[in-house]
Amino acid sequence: MQRFKRLAGLGLFCFSWMLWGVIPLLPFIADADGATIAAWTTAVLVVSELCFYVSLLLLGRPFYLAFKAGMKGLWYKLRGRAQLES
Repeated sequence: MQRFKRLAGLGLFCFSWMLWGVIPLLPFIADADGATIAAWTTAVLVVSELCFYVSLLLLGRPFYLAFKAGMKGLWYKLRGRAQLES
């Protein structure tokens, strides 16, 4: 059961990031009016966020803390060292 939770969590985690990558492409893929594209974009955004949060629930606190530490390091790298010291 633990292996299934881990595989399902990692699968949902990767799927949520792939959905985030699809969002900027939706206007070019869908041949529809603006309101329909906005609705599809909102739906994909909500599904990707749900997948992300469910994956965090399945993977647990250690994965969340490791992910948070990685994002914090990336954020400081993007913002510069001055933000890290203050």
